[in-house]
Amino acid sequence: MNIKRLFEDLVGEIQVVKRACSLVKELLPGYLELNLLRSFLNATVPYIAIYMSALIIDELVGNKNLSVLLLYVLISVGGTAFFTVINSFLTKKINVLNTIYLSKIKNYLNNKIYSMDYASLEDPEYTESHAKIVKVMFLVNGGMAPIIWLLSNLVHNFISLLIALVILLTSSISITSQNVGFRGTAFLLFLLTLAVVILSVFISARNSKIVNEKQYNLAQNISTNSYLDYYHYNYMEDDKAGKDIRIFNQRKLIINEVLTKGRLPWMKVLLGRHSLNQKYFGFNNIISTLVGGYAYVYVGLWALEGYSSLGSVTKDYASITMLISTLNNVCVTLSQIKSNNKYLRSFFEFVDIPAKVHTGEKIPEKDTDKWEVEFHNVSFRYPNSQEYAVKNISMKISSNNRIAIVGMNGSGKTTIIKLLCGLYQPDEGYITLNGVNIKEYDYREYLKLFSVVFQDFRLFSLPIGENIAAAKNYDDKKVWKSLKIAGSDQFVQKLPLKLKQYIYKYVDKDGADISGGEDQKLAIARAHYKDAPFVILDEPTASLDPIAEYEIYNRLNKLIENKAALFISHRLSSCKFCDTIIVFDNGRIIQTGNHDTLLKDLEGKYYELWNAQAQYYK
Repeated sequence: MNIKRLFEDLVGEIQVVKRACSLVKELLPGYLELNLLRSFLNATVPYIAIYMSALIIDELVGNKNLSVLLLYVLISVGGTAFFTVINSFLTKKINVLNTIYLSKIKNYLNNKIYSMDYASLEDPEYTESHAKIVKVMFLVNGGMAPIIWLLSNLVHNFISLLIALVILLTSSISITSQNVGFRGTAFLLFLLTLAVVILSVFISARNSKIVNEKQYNLAQNISTNSYLDYYHYNYMEDDKAGKDIRIFNQRKLIINEVLTKGRLPWMKVLLGRHSLNQKYFGFNNIISTLVGGYAYVYVGLWALEGYSSLGSVTKDYASITMLISTLNNVCVTLSQIKSNNKYLRSFFEFVDIPAKVHTGEKIPEKDTDKWEVEFHNVSFRYPNSQEYAVKNISMKISSNNRIAIVGMNGSGKTTIIKLLCGLYQPDEGYITLNGVNIKEYDYREYLKLFSVVFQDFRLFSLPIGENIAAAKNYDDKKVWKSLKIAGSDQFVQKLPLKLKQYIYKYVDKDGADISGGEDQKLAIARAHYKDAPFVILDEPTASLDPIAEYEIYNRLNKLIENKAALFISHRLSSCKFCDTIIVFDNGRIIQTGNHDTLLKDLEGKYYELWNAQAQYYK
């Protein structure tokens, strides 16, 4: 056995727990301390009754002094009641903090996600790792979720163990000091008792280790529960899916999918854990019962020989039983902590993934209306992809300039926008803002330069005014102006609460249900309200007809003023008033020019696209 290796492993386990405790203190100050205080009280209270009961029995058998008996009863009942009240108060407070704690952990993970490279969100390994952490935490109670309970349980049993040892040691000293001739027998009984305790603890610890390892292996199957998450929370509870479920009679298909790939595998995990607990911990209970019988024999021999009083028999028996039980529990808890450390390591590996976003400290100039972003031979591949999404892209986007980026679906248009906003980092080449590599800028300050409407934008179930301003407090006039630009002001005027009207019914039962076209207009209004120097519309009008799309682009073009505007679309309604049109195909720039120039190239891609859509704009 390598002692050095065992010591290093122990230090490693302690470091994991120590880091978890530090994070708990950071997330919810005082939470850990309250739990440990409650554990101390819970461990102490039973011994008040044990010790005082022994004194009461001895007094009843001996002097029968009523005053002394009343005093003992008062101490026993009063002490127990006092600590019970404190414990109840702590428990009530801790129960509230338990819920807050779980929310804090989830929020901590969310903040970690927001601070990481956006491209990682599309990496299957990354998303699977995050999903597994969350599911383990909330479904099998592993990782950061149970660490407080485990440490509290460890402290509780350790304190109880110490008190039991002190009581038994005191009794042994008292007996052997009064009966010198009994010392040899007492020593033999002590050795026998120690052997019984060690055997019991060894069996319990071994069984606990087996259970924890097998439960961990079972928990690796937890990824099957993604079927439940998807169908319950992302499909069946989405009212938009209700139409498809009915029209295509998907009910049986979905139920079968959830049952065979979600519920049955998950039930197999639960039944497996239950079977393990019954098999191994049930055997532990049998051992504890046998040891309890031995404890009766042990203290009974002392009493039969006249070496201990009746009260001492009850006290010592209870203490031996508590000693064995708590020692077993300490070993079991230590095994559980070691097993849980596997989950914690996965958790910390996830949160330790380095961020690849800008780490610079420069702040973009605020007192300027001249901006220029330039791509310098930029290439980018998505995670786990061998093909370049964009390749050798060089282009400029300047203030007071209108640029349209057009091309078929999958040509690289949206990827360019995400690179521009710093959501992706180029694999090759670099991007500059006013001649400075964008990596040198503070990331949050850099993002303030862009108002973007992505094709997969999201609105919140909040009042319209808060959605547009992305804030609780906002300028009503500015919101109405932005709504007018987006062509949604008349729609909002008809709503009962106007800007105070909630959208969707997820939060407010009286929330307004809005069409895909209207929510796109609200997203455009949100982009206009931000008033950033770069305005980017990434196919935000896909749910609008071509004429409505053209009208919105026209209004925006007139009011964008000296900002840089970038219009991304596979439809060409924005192109006629743009200074420059950049045509993408298979991740590369294949044409550049204005509308009239590009139409002269009868063999060009732009001519082909325009003539395919021209009927909508005549």
